[in-house]
Amino acid sequence: MKTDSPLPSELLLQQLQAGALRWRVQRAGSQTGLPRLLLLHGTGSSLQSWAPCLPGLAEHFSLLIPDLPGHGGSEGFADGQASPARMAQALGELLAALDWQPELVAGHSAGAAVMVQMCLDGLLPQARGLLAVNGALQPLPGLMGVVAPAVAKLAARSGAWLPAWVTRHAGQPRALKNLIASTGSRLDESGVQHYRELLAQPAHVRGVLDMLASWRLEDLQARLPELHLPLWLAAGLADRTVAPVQSLELARWLPGASFHPLPGLGHLAHEEAPERVNGLLMGLRDEARGRATNVPSSGQP
Repeated sequence: MKTDSPLPSELLLQQLQAGALRWRVQRAGSQTGLPRLLLLHGTGSSLQSWAPCLPGLAEHFSLLIPDLPGHGGSEGFADGQASPARMAQALGELLAALDWQPELVAGHSAGAAVMVQMCLDGLLPQARGLLAVNGALQPLPGLMGVVAPAVAKLAARSGAWLPAWVTRHAGQPRALKNLIASTGSRLDESGVQHYRELLAQPAHVRGVLDMLASWRLEDLQARLPELHLPLWLAAGLADRTVAPVQSLELARWLPGASFHPLPGLGHLAHEEAPERVNGLLMGLRDEARGRATNVPSSGQP
């Protein structure tokens, strides 16, 4: 493993090979004696999106935060096929290479779909609880569900010119401000700078396009009743990207799921109000401990 920069021992960035991909991961908190927590970011973001949460989590958890394939500092799939199942499989290979399994997992937006896919595919055998933050767990409604992936697929086949165009234009102050505002969230300057830096990387933009072009959730949605782990569905009520009513409806019919509203927060809720998301993770941890004490866990089949 290669350490990118001389960070304190409790907060390390690493590059490593796992499976066919080169990954960038961050580790925080004591790596022994604490419950293990895996954090997954959403489409178009990176592990940096969880940075506001880390100060409040590092003393309670052993943390692993990877960049998803094709995002941030992680390598993308050579063939451009970045479906939820492919993402889940790749992350399973990463965990195997690290010999590391989480007890809790949190996923933001599309990261929540990858998290659930991993559970359904038996790649999180020690997990006891899941937190979806504005989880994108259902296909886009109506015509958008057909048109959006098709447009992304055409964009992914455009060669180098479209990512290069995006890096030139999307990072401009007004365009970036409008993009973040469209999520219903308000970020400080450091949060905005994170996305400015990502949009300046053509390889990252290419990875985002590949993911969007491959994103089909019909199979995942059909398998949701197979999920036997507690799933906390946190939804920012100001989210303009994933309608919070999706999480509410899912909590009503999926056994083991519960709805946790976040009033006043948008799609990037964990970046806007990390203390509120951290509070949910602490609650999920306590609930998992209670179940472990009272009921033996057989894990996710």
